[in-house]
Amino acid sequence: MGLPQILIKFKTAGSTAIRRSARGQVVLLVPGGGQYTATFSRMEQVDRNAVGNAAYELLRLCFLGNPAKVHLAHYVVGAEDTALAANAKLAEGGWMCAPFMAADTLVSFVKEKRAEGRPLRAVVCTEKAPDNAGIVNFITKGITMRLDSESQLVSTNEYCARIAGILAGLSLRESATYYGLSEVTGFVASDDPAGDIEKGCLILDQGSDGVRLGRAVTSLVTLEQAGDSVFRKIKITEGVDLIRADIRSVFESEYVGKVLNDYDSKLLLVTAINSYFASLAGSVLDTGRRNQASVDFDAQKAWLEAQGVDTESMSDTAILSANTGSQVFLRADVRFADAMEDLTFEITMQ
Repeated sequence: MGLPQILIKFKTAGSTAIRRSARGQVVLLVPGGGQYTATFSRMEQVDRNAVGNAAYELLRLCFLGNPAKVHLAHYVVGAEDTALAANAKLAEGGWMCAPFMAADTLVSFVKEKRAEGRPLRAVVCTEKAPDNAGIVNFITKGITMRLDSESQLVSTNEYCARIAGILAGLSLRESATYYGLSEVTGFVASDDPAGDIEKGCLILDQGSDGVRLGRAVTSLVTLEQAGDSVFRKIKITEGVDLIRADIRSVFESEYVGKVLNDYDSKLLLVTAINSYFASLAGSVLDTGRRNQASVDFDAQKAWLEAQGVDTESMSDTAILSANTGSQVFLRADVRFADAMEDLTFEITMQ
């Protein structure tokens, strides 16, 4: 009798997806003595003396983007890997930022976790392109800004905290492209904005109404298969991460070891996932596409043949309904919805 409850859990995950994506969390790591950690929901909670001047200024930048929470963690220099591992769970579904840590260390960590299926994302500043959908590479230099009465110079690495706060503060209905940065009073403009974006770099842009972010791209540039170009957009990558994390969470908590792996149960799981997809249409998923999950015929057939089963004489229905031990093979055909960013508008005058 547990399956209807599982359907409800998927529906709940879908109905709260946008709310959960908006004003998400940033994990901010800074060097410091001991293992100080604290979570703040607004800047007024921060004690400069407790966190230190450097961390205080980074938190100010981060909270400009209106994230729901910022988790600050001090780490001991030389023990960066330990600090990253200790805070990885908190960062899942949010953004990591470590302005004073070697970029390669954070990049390698995020790549490793994403390869394991964990939805970690980070904002870094590095000359060496990370080439990964989960990593945003911000490169604009010479940024001056005014938070108080006087302008001040802020390094590109430090401004990554501002970027992380922006990305955590937006919902999946929105893109960070052309996000306004009213505090910025100057920056060194890119010599080749289009080229930098093609290289997977996030840059600042001078718009007619002020300084803003350029196109909101990830650092991914190597496309291994058709369709991978969508992962060059931050909005799409966040949507994919959300769906993977939600389905994985419900499956692990409600299915593993609790539900019989027969064909009827697989179909009920498919129904629950399709209900979840339907709730995301119009925000994360495209309403013009029939976003559907199904039992994966090809994977079922391959698994049976690997077990020595002769599938040539089996009907498609028999293959789909065959016993696959503890293995569940599903597939989904979905299309993610991007935000409006480019306009072609032709006017004919007669």
